[in-house]
This record gives sequence, structure tokens and C-alpha cells, in this order.
Amino acid sequence: MKKKKILLLMVLSLCSFFLYGFEGIQNTDFKIDLNRASLDDIRKLPLSETQANAIYNYREYVSLFTSIFQLREIPEIDQKTFLQIRPLIVISKYTDSDEVAQRREELAYILEQLGSNEGLQEGMSDVWEDLLLTTRNVNKMKFSDLNSIPNVNAQDAAAVLKRTAQKDTIMNYRDLRKSEGMSYYAARNLRNYVHYLDTTETNRLFIDYQLKYSDSPYSSDLMDIYRESMIRYATNSSSDPSTPAIKKATYWGYFNMESDRAEVMNKLRLRYGKNYKAGILHNLPKGKYSVDELNDNDEALLKYYAGYENSWDTWGNLDLKAYIGNYRVTYGEGLVMENTDYFSPRKTGYGFNKRIKGVIGDLSRTDQYALRGAAAEIRNNLFEVSFFFSNQKKSAIVYDSNDNEKFDDDDYVLAYINPGNSFSNSELGEFEDYLNNYTDNHGTNCNQVRIAPRKNFLQEKLWGTHLGISPIIGTTLGFTSYTAIYDKDIVVPDADELKYILIPNTKTANEKWKITDNEIAALYSTKTDKYDRDYRRISGFDWQTTFDVFSFQGEYAELEVDGSAFKFGDDPKALILSSYAQYENLNFLFMYRNYDLEFDNPYQRSFAESQKYDDTVFEKLVYGLNNTLMADMYQNSVQPSAEEGIYFETRYRINDYFTINRAYIDVWKRQSDKRTGIRFEGKLDFRPINEVTVKGRYKRQIKRINNELDRGRSCTDEISLGLRYYLSNFDKIEFEYIYGQTSQPPYLSILSDPAQPNGPNMAQAETLSNGDYICVDYTHNFNDYFKISGSVAVWGARGTSFWDFEDTELDFDQSDRGVKYWFTFNNRIASNIYLSLKYKVKNFYTRELEFRTYNEIPDSGEYYFERVERKDTAIKLQLDWKF
Repeated sequence: MKKKKILLLMVLSLCSFFLYGFEGIQNTDFKIDLNRASLDDIRKLPLSETQANAIYNYREYVSLFTSIFQLREIPEIDQKTFLQIRPLIVISKYTDSDEVAQRREELAYILEQLGSNEGLQEGMSDVWEDLLLTTRNVNKMKFSDLNSIPNVNAQDAAAVLKRTAQKDTIMNYRDLRKSEGMSYYAARNLRNYVHYLDTTETNRLFIDYQLKYSDSPYSSDLMDIYRESMIRYATNSSSDPSTPAIKKATYWGYFNMESDRAEVMNKLRLRYGKNYKAGILHNLPKGKYSVDELNDNDEALLKYYAGYENSWDTWGNLDLKAYIGNYRVTYGEGLVMENTDYFSPRKTGYGFNKRIKGVIGDLSRTDQYALRGAAAEIRNNLFEVSFFFSNQKKSAIVYDSNDNEKFDDDDYVLAYINPGNSFSNSELGEFEDYLNNYTDNHGTNCNQVRIAPRKNFLQEKLWGTHLGISPIIGTTLGFTSYTAIYDKDIVVPDADELKYILIPNTKTANEKWKITDNEIAALYSTKTDKYDRDYRRISGFDWQTTFDVFSFQGEYAELEVDGSAFKFGDDPKALILSSYAQYENLNFLFMYRNYDLEFDNPYQRSFAESQKYDDTVFEKLVYGLNNTLMADMYQNSVQPSAEEGIYFETRYRINDYFTINRAYIDVWKRQSDKRTGIRFEGKLDFRPINEVTVKGRYKRQIKRINNELDRGRSCTDEISLGLRYYLSNFDKIEFEYIYGQTSQPPYLSILSDPAQPNGPNMAQAETLSNGDYICVDYTHNFNDYFKISGSVAVWGARGTSFWDFEDTELDFDQSDRGVKYWFTFNNRIASNIYLSLKYKVKNFYTRELEFRTYNEIPDSGEYYFERVERKDTAIKLQLDWKF
């Protein structure tokens, strides 16, 4: 009943909100704005096909309309036609404003599209904004420049270069579009980033300041980590492992994380012309109240760079880039080097899922895998050479390897860790001392904290290089290598020892350490029985070539362990191959990847279905770990999981009404346990008229497809149906309904054969969880400078989960039932000042029970959690000042 009331309230609210918009539709004469109308809109006028195309081409290639009488300048429009359509059209005001201001308007739209895309990585928008504001001559751009622009693929880049190589200058957009092999979508997107003729450029100073404020609560997964008690039972006593914990002995309670403050970021970028760039970023992390609370262990909160870029027409169209400070480097398919703190599943490198290859300045909030030092890149039409050096401290997991009951510089490092919190090393040490000094009711010391994260504990000096050649247009060959030198030993104990370090209780360790945890035991060591070194070295080759509508690319990389440094094939390796075909209304992508379990590269960001440590104790056994913060190894993992798989994706515009917007299938095998999984998702759009789109989607994922009775097997199905309706003035409203279900085999030890009371345990039936999700999204433009967008959603998960792509973020809903709403105001309060304010409210019920004892359902104590209603609110603010 309550759910129905919420739905009724939601519908009534939206109807009243859009009353103005619907009245506008009812009272308007449906006049078409010739400066904003699409070709399909113009065709609705009483015009022939030739006349409609003539009006559209005049606007696109000659001039925007400033007066209705300009129509008479078009030869195809005679006086009779003019008088006939005059009452049906309108000309919006157009002013020949600053070109930079116009491009900023284009950028706002592009960033909005990027923000709603899965796999968006922070920092890319800065690069694309620079390209938008200071365009380049398309006739002088190189293959990698063109291929780095979103929605421009290798075939499109090759089409431009083949035309310019024949001294056939591209003079305008029409020429660009007519280049043989150039797709329609690539041309329309590329035109925002380029110009066509050399012009006299006046150097100009660009200043871009950005403020971001967010007080979003911690995610449910992080709350589970921080609220898990660190005092449970004695390690070497006969006390019952189910002895109730002291619940206040948690990170959440000890550090009073309930009152943690918001995250605040300030970023300033300076650019003089196209040659000189500089910037600085300061990020105050969640939980820190002021700059005064920061200490030496938080130095990565400050990022900066200064850069110089230039191009010369001589020496084969030579380009130079040089940066000092923080920078980002990416090559190939991300097997050897792509330094970012963000993991994006199924990152193909196409569409908006791009990799910007080469060296760029970095003011993203990447922390753990940031590089700081110096980098340089030189290239022309035939070759490219890059060198980069970084000297920076990295956060790492340290364990008490010398058994002196404390963490010191002599202890071994287990691995890198990407911390999900703002605790300083002194704060962590203080809490660990409290835990280690605690005595339980039996007078026995509780588990000693033997393993812990430490910020900026490991000094990394990294040297790298990339060499590339382009013997023919559309073909590149590259070699990339880096060596990271460490000031401490990285030593991974064998599995029999490692599981007791991570899981202090012997019984739990023996029961819960599974074959999937081989991914932990396979981590790289600098010191083993076979060798003792202070470095990690990764090397690899990448290639790409185009042929007609096809492109082929790939990368091969190796981690040097005990093989020869000058021989490939004798060390842990990774391989990725892909091919892409592009037609006017159809494209498809095929990918194959194979990553060895022992290929442990912290800077690998290649295509993968899941992230590293999936299904290991870092994900599944938070409550049993010696230190609950070890769960950050999975929660914030950015490396892909070791897997072998085949991926196929396509998009097909069937006709004017039906489009397979995206369909893909991925079949992969996890290397740690040889588990096979399959995932399929298809999206179909039906557009009966321009203003209406009906959207359908189906997803199916099966884990352990080759073993139907394995407890780890699961089968998830999800189907959604949506309706998007565009109103006047670019307003829109969208409805969506999602139904999902997950089936799993039962616990064999709980169920037994009723016909044989004393017989062996056996499964009776599968367990089925299902849920549904209803959502309404809306956008209303008050004018050209002020708009509101938002959403209202209700759901009942009942054991399933739903992903909701909000305006610029991803929300995960897995509670039994809940309701949420959010709205965002976007306002250009001045010609160069942009303000965005988002407010979000989320009400939901937490889960009633969490099981911690084997095959018992407790009704009190540590293992029972009452279902309670929880309310989260969040405010996000973004201010951009550009001049």
C-alpha cells in the first residue's frame, strides 16, 4: 500500500512539474526554429525533399539564419514557398559571440554525455576541453591525435590522413564528411575539435577554476568494512569463536566516522595559447575537516604540473610535449601502462570509452597510481619516442614479517593498496595499539594486528620509455617498457603461510581459503628463493593497422620474473587482440584476452569483465580478516582479474525506427579456479516518431556455467522497459521499469533428503531472489541558461541488486526496499560562470540478518542485525569559472 502511495505521489508531482511544458505544447503553434531544427524537423514543413535539404545545408555550411528573409537567398526557395512556410517557422536569436564561449557551450553538452556513460574516467574531460577551446588544423593532425577523440575510430583517422597525404586539403566540414572511409558520427563529433585552414593565432591566456563539494555518505560496502568489529576472539585459547565482539572496537566507532565531513576539491588550470600549460589541484578528502589536519602522509592530495607543447611543419610535421610534475601516460591496450585509480569493466577503447595515448598533464583525483616527475614525447608522421620518470611514495600493505609485534621499515610489503579512507599512518597506529593492548573476558590477549595498510610507505622510482613507428598510414607498431625500483622488499609468502597472516583463526582459514585465493598468492615478489632484487619490470609490444572498413590491434606484455630480460615467452604474460569493423549503419567488435595469473602489473588497465581479487577472501571474508581494511584490496582494486575470454559487441541501425543500440556477449574463464562465466546484454530502441523512443534491454549473466551444483554458481536475469518522450524546448521525461532475478543452488549442508532422514545431504531446489525497480527521469529547461534534471525511483530488491546511472555518478541499490529522489540545477549565472547543485535523498531498509556462524540463524548477539530504516542525504556542488 505504501508503495502504491509513493508511486501515485511521484506521478502527481511530475505531472504538476511538467504542467508548464505540456501547456506550452498545447498552446504553441508548433513553429520550427530553423537555427535549431534537425533535418527531420525541417522535412515536416510543406517542402520538397530538395528544398528541405537546401535549407539544412545553407544553415550547416553557409550561415546560421539571422532573419527569416534569408530564405530567399536559397535558390530552391521561391516566393510562393516562402509565403507558405513563413507562419510555420521562427528564427532564434543568434549573435556572433566569442568563439571560445561558443565552444564552451558545445563542451557542456559533450561533458553531459560523458557523465552518463559507463566507464567514464576522471581527467579525460580536461584534455577534451583544451582541444575544444584551441582547435587544431585537421590537415596537420596525426593518427594518434585523431584516434584519441571520442567516437573517432582508427578507420576515421586513416581516412583523414589518406586524403591529406594526397595533398587534398580538407577545406570545410563538407569535405571532411566526404572523405572516403569517414563515418557520419565520427565527422559530426570531430568537427567540434578541428579547424580546416591555417589562421593567424593570437596567444591568449585561459584560466579555468573548478570547485567541487560532495558530502555523499559512504557506500554500504565501505560501511560494512568500517563497522566490522576488530576484536572477536582469542587466537590461542579455547574460547568459543562466537564470543560476542566489542562492537565499539571498529574503525567507524573509534574514529567517529558518523560525523565525517565532505570532500572538497579545488582545481586551477592555466593555459597560454596552445604551447604553455600549468595547473594545480588540492583535494581535501572525506573525513578531514581542514588543511591543518593533513600531515606528511597525505602529500598526494596536492597535484600540479607545468607543460610545454609545440608543433612544427618541418621534420615531417614534428610535435613536442614536455611535462614536469604530475602526468599521465597510456599506451597500447593498457597492458603495460595506464596510470589511473579507476577501474572500468569491459573497457574497449572505442566510443566514449577512449584511451588518450601518449603523455598528458594530470589533475585528476588519481592518488595511488599518480606519477610525478618528468615526461617528454617527440613524434612526427613516421616515429614517436617517449621517456618518463617518476619518484613518488605509494601506499602498501605491510605485515609483521620480523615478528616483533610492530610495523617498522624492516617489515616486508605484501602489495600495493588503493586506500578507500583518509586515515593517516599515526591514526592507524593508534587504533592498532588499542586493539593489541585489549584483553578479552578470559584475560587472554586478542588477535594481534599483524597486517595493515600504510600510506606512502613504499618509495617507487619508475623509469619508462615508449618507441613507435608508423610505416604506412593507419599502421602503428610500438614497444613500451618500465622499471619500478623500490626501497623495501616486496615478499609474498606461500599460500600455506599467507592464509594465516590474513585470517587469524586457524579453523576459519582452513575452511574459507579457496582456490580463488590463488590470485593473492600469485602476487609479485622482489625477493624469492630464486632471486633477490629491488625492482619490477614490465615490457610489451602493441600494434594497430587498418584495412578498408576493418581495424586490427593488440598488445603483448611480460612481467620479468626468472626468465631472460631479452627473451619473450618465458615469463608471466598477458595478451589482448581485437578487430573492429565499421559500416554506415553497422559496427562490430571482437576481442580476445588472456592474462596469466602471475602477471601482476599495478599499472595494467586493459579490458576485463571483473577486477582483481574478485571472489577472494578480500571480498567474501571481511569479518574474518586480521584487519578489515584489507577488504580495500578488492573494493578499490583497479587491476583487471586474471582471465581468458572472448568478447563480441555490435550496434546496428536496422532502419529509421529500430536500432540495436548495443548488444554484446562475453565468455570468459577465470585463471585462479578455471571458472567459466558468460554475460549477455542487448538493447533495442524503437522510435516511431522523433519525439518518442521505446527502449528495451535484457541482461543475463551466469557464473560457473560448467557446474550447476557448485555453491558459487549463480544465474542473473534482468529485463527493463523504458519510454523516453521529448517535449518542447528540449525538455524530456523518461520512464523505466526493471525486473531482475538471481538463482543459486542451496547450501547442501542445510537441506537433506526428506525421504531419507538419515541419508546424505542433497539439494532440494534452487534459491530464487527477485526484485523490481521503477524510475522516472526528467529534464526541464527554463531557458538557455538554466535547467533542472532529476529522478524519482522506488525498488524492492529482495536479494537482488540494481545499478542506477544518475547524472554523473553510479548508484548501487541492493536493500530490501527503498525510495530515492534527486534533482540537479544547472545554471550559467554569468557568461563564464557555471553552477551545478545536486540534492539527493535515499530512504531504504537495511538487511535483517547477516550470517557469521556456520549453518546457524542467530536471534541475538554479534551475528544478528535488525532491519532498520535508514535515510541518506547528499549535496553536491560544482562551480566552474572560465576566462
